[in-house]
Amino acid sequence: MRVFVTGGSGFVGRRMIQILCARGDEVIALARSERATKQVAQSGAKAVQGDLLDKQAMLRGMQDCDVVFHIAGLLSIWGSYKAFYETNVVGTECSLAAARAANVPCFVQVGAAASVFDCQPLSQIDETYPLKQPKFSPYIATKSIAEQRVIAANRPEFRTSVVRPSWIWGNGDHVLPQLATAVNTGQFIWIDQGNYPYMTTHVANVCHGAILAAERSPGGQAYFLSDGDVVQFRRWVTTLLHIVGVKPGQLSIPRWLAWNVAGLMETIWRITQRKDIPPITRTMVRLIGQEVTFTDRKAQQELGYVPIVTRDSGLTELVNLYR
Repeated sequence: MRVFVTGGSGFVGRRMIQILCARGDEVIALARSERATKQVAQSGAKAVQGDLLDKQAMLRGMQDCDVVFHIAGLLSIWGSYKAFYETNVVGTECSLAAARAANVPCFVQVGAAASVFDCQPLSQIDETYPLKQPKFSPYIATKSIAEQRVIAANRPEFRTSVVRPSWIWGNGDHVLPQLATAVNTGQFIWIDQGNYPYMTTHVANVCHGAILAAERSPGGQAYFLSDGDVVQFRRWVTTLLHIVGVKPGQLSIPRWLAWNVAGLMETIWRITQRKDIPPITRTMVRLIGQEVTFTDRKAQQELGYVPIVTRDSGLTELVNLYR
């Protein structure tokens, strides 16, 4: 199989290239800098220099490809709506247009479970739960719009689908070092003691689910992907931090207070036009501050999805890495 990957120098993209190459697939990856070019080459892909808005570069890379894995996107707890929209929505539209022009028959986007988030806790939802575009989070809103674009592009000759992971983790993830830094600098605080159920998706499981979607999805479908179990958020974060030798404190604030403080911080940052990121934002509070549980039964039934990396084996990999 000949495959084109966007976001190949990122956390998920690098693992996707490695898995595809191990299968014997030919991989071409978009790279927007010399550093990205070196990273995708080290992972095993042929680099095509350009960015998501460079249709000609993508057309060159997509020639004779069997599938496009669209992984590139902007993930941040803070930023302008324009920046998120340009990367997450316009970038997706350009990728779809290039794939259609190159006659690629299949397009799979790595989306996010967050595309259905609003202000409410989510408990055991499935793909019938509607997409959301909350005003408080340009990240969530634009990921939702991007997914709509992908699903709407589905045609008999151009199968499109989206996979929705939650808290992607594993070797190469930047979240764990950031958590450790927050604890070590006194900036970490629990929300509601962290005592709520949560779901995660190991990076290898994300890639596995996306590949299955390319091979087996009828098109026009979205699929939640998980590690197959539910964890307590506090226990999960404590376990991760223990791996890097860091112990989180006990300080906690109610979610309602965290939400209001985040809103105040955002207002101050906008008024003063500060260039750094606020210590807390409503996007952050929504992403990690309350229950997120869903079922991936649809992926199991339609794609034959079963996690290829268990939570225990993924944690063991991290332990070995940090030791």
